[in-house]
Amino acid sequence: MDRIVFPNAKEKEAYTYIVEWGKFALSNIGEHYFEGLEAIGLTYDPATNAVQGVPTKPGDADITLCYKPSEGDMEQLITKTIHLFVNFDPRSLWTEHEPPADAPYYKPHTEVKLDDSGAKTIVAASKRGRSHAKEAKFRDDDFEAAYRADTGWYVITVADGAGSARFSREGSRIATNTVIEHLSLAATSGDLNELEAQITQFQATPDDITRKAIGDTLYNTVGKAVFQAYKNIEKEAGDKQNVVKDYATTLLVSVCRQYGDKWFIGAFWVGDGGVGIYKKGEAPKILGETDSGEYSGQTRFLTMREIFEPTSFYKRIRFELVDDFDALVLMTDGITDAWFHTDANLFKAEKWDELFQEIGKEVTLTKDNKEAHHQLLQWLDFWVKGEYDDRTIAILF
Repeated sequence: MDRIVFPNAKEKEAYTYIVEWGKFALSNIGEHYFEGLEAIGLTYDPATNAVQGVPTKPGDADITLCYKPSEGDMEQLITKTIHLFVNFDPRSLWTEHEPPADAPYYKPHTEVKLDDSGAKTIVAASKRGRSHAKEAKFRDDDFEAAYRADTGWYVITVADGAGSARFSREGSRIATNTVIEHLSLAATSGDLNELEAQITQFQATPDDITRKAIGDTLYNTVGKAVFQAYKNIEKEAGDKQNVVKDYATTLLVSVCRQYGDKWFIGAFWVGDGGVGIYKKGEAPKILGETDSGEYSGQTRFLTMREIFEPTSFYKRIRFELVDDFDALVLMTDGITDAWFHTDANLFKAEKWDELFQEIGKEVTLTKDNKEAHHQLLQWLDFWVKGEYDDRTIAILF
């Protein structure tokens, strides 16, 4: 066999190939060496016949085997061409471009937040997706979060602007900012105070009546904040002579407060993405349902008036009372699609354990880590084939 073909390698990935000389009709090979390996990041060990390294140059490699037979007195070296193809790193094929300088509603490509002023820490990060970067578009995702030391309330919200809507990046910004502002005022004005008595009653008598009382309070506080977000989007659209659907966005909201030895967590959810309470090794508590359509990428948005039909809207509000938790997580579908793939997987403990194992490789989720938000942003650059959307995640731990 005259043709010598090595298995394909991948750019920037470790490569090892043990050369079997007999496979290439070279069982009598003597003194030998390769030319061209070093140029692409590989080396050869004649003691083990191993070609190894991390290829740095994609495409057809220019490699030559130089050798003498082990028998005979041949002085002149024999040369043979080695065929090795290094596949391109798909990440290197993605390019980044800036949106037009005069485009309305400027938004930075990344955003981070860290707030460790409470008993638990808020860490959040958002990053423009590869597809938006390639198409010179802005990030459509947004988030906002706050801890009110005067009331003990944590408020976190995440939104994903619809890719098909011209100004969804502004819709998501208006939605998240409005909800935080409104709920911060609700907490300080006492609108949420009645929850404490209702939660105490619920712990003593966890029946439908007390559960509904808590639901009603959330409906009148979180619900009002969400509706105000819609109204603010509607006003912006009118002021700019645009239509409301130009600002279409999903919206995930969570409020959290400690009452005695329990943690109360309430949520509102419209669209895709996910809100979940995570405790290692246990089934997660998912605070809502994904709005899935007939095809991938189809969902519902805050800007759809039918969302506010009372019965439907009420069902979007959930709450849990737990002893403790490792993390409360809100994330857009840039995270859920890449890590969970299906709605069913969102309820599996092992999938959440895997997610936090991966996060833990780059992010130290401890209160004394003042770089957690920057580490989380770096983690958002993870690679999953076919998943190139904006990515946003907010974690309370």
